[in-house]
Amino acid sequence: MAETDDLSARLAVLETVVRQLVTHLAVRSDDPPRWVATRKVLALDAVERGLTDPARTCDHILDRPREHPRQRAERLRHAVDGFFGEVELIAVDYAREDSKGTHRISRR
Repeated sequence: MAETDDLSARLAVLETVVRQLVTHLAVRSDDPPRWVATRKVLALDAVERGLTDPARTCDHILDRPREHPRQRAERLRHAVDGFFGEVELIAVDYAREDSKGTHRISRR
């Protein structure tokens, strides 16, 4: 059980760091909401390709025993939506504030 707890903690840290990085990059784009939406589409595409890759073994880490491929795809899409949900809200808020002339970060 300790190994599972360790992996869970590492995954939580990784997700936090990646979410902060994605948010950081989004607010520096010309259109933060669109930037995030594009990254979300790319992530969903990568998940779909991973699920349909014929070279993928049946004991892949994303698999669950006796789980139908459609259920797995839905579970992973839900995870991607959950990951990007908070980032999307921040990007929309940032773009709204930027349209008022605040929050823009100067580029070098």
